[in-house]
Amino acid sequence: MTRSIDPEIKRVTVTLPKRQLDKLQAIASREDVSVSWLVRKAVDKMLRQGPAIPVVESPRRESDA
Repeated sequence: MTRSIDPEIKRVTVTLPKRQLDKLQAIASREDVSVSWLVRKAVDKMLRQGPAIPVVESPRRESDA
């Protein structure tokens, strides 16, 4: 089965710590949505409202914080 995909939509891969993914999966399950949907909503919100924290030029690893 071939699925028609909007040419304006691009696939992105992210790597998350297990702890973050586990939490996202729990929220997704509770809300009956996919993790992808949650990530798209979070990106939409950040692009509309700006980041809640300053975005630094070189991202720090979570273990460095």
